[in-house]
Amino acid sequence: MYPFIHLFGKTIASYYVCAALAGIVGFLLAAHMLCRLNKKENKDLPSGGRSSCLWCFLLPAAIEVLAVIGARLLNVVLNPDVYKKGFSVFSIFYRQLSLMGGLVLGLLGILIFCAIWKKDPRKILDAFTIPCAVGIVILKIGCFLNGCCVGKKTDLPWGMVFPGNDAQMKAQDILRIFYSGPVKVHPTQLYEILGALIALALALLLRKKLGPGGRAAVFAGTFSIARWIVLPYRVLSYPKYIIHIVYPILYGMIVLLCLGYVLWSTGAFRKEKNTPPVAE
Repeated sequence: MYPFIHLFGKTIASYYVCAALAGIVGFLLAAHMLCRLNKKENKDLPSGGRSSCLWCFLLPAAIEVLAVIGARLLNVVLNPDVYKKGFSVFSIFYRQLSLMGGLVLGLLGILIFCAIWKKDPRKILDAFTIPCAVGIVILKIGCFLNGCCVGKKTDLPWGMVFPGNDAQMKAQDILRIFYSGPVKVHPTQLYEILGALIALALALLLRKKLGPGGRAAVFAGTFSIARWIVLPYRVLSYPKYIIHIVYPILYGMIVLLCLGYVLWSTGAFRKEKNTPPVAE
């Protein structure tokens, strides 16, 4: 749609602008949320005993690095043919990345950090919910402007034309070599943006009824459902078994784990609130 942005006489790829913006905004939001959490948990300590906020800045930076690594590693597994054709797994170019790999390795990084530094992973994950959602939305805006992550052909009224993806349209429809003209496709980038916003709204609306970690679980489960729904409408270069077996299993497992945790933690949270304090 708008693959390039002109700023100060320079032409920059809109996808890279959005990727950088997602990283910066996500980092700042995460650091802010973690600092708030740190101050809240240490408010009763004397000023000399309060823990430093340094980790609140280092952790988001480390998680963003792990997210990019995870996204590349999952793409290597799902789309090995690209790397056989010369694209390096160590490439610094921000492409050939699979979002779910970044989210999973980022989650693992948070859990390892919490295990080492004796932090409550549930509260840390809740603090990352808004930054994660905002980062995903900005990234997908970049995908939309760039015209990547294109959807399949559609005649629906909200179908959109991405002129730069004519080659992908020909791959979808071999008869396209006999005719030309604009082809409407599903704007799957916008579908995923909507899914992320719905997931975040649901997590925030239910936050007072959820136990620690529940906000993150609601977001992760709902966003996975959204990705699952969008999956059949996307054009992917992955092998068919990845699209029809591996991804549905992955999304299904995430949804079940998140749902199970939400039900358990909410019940435990309500029980704790309704339990009268024990007299000393």
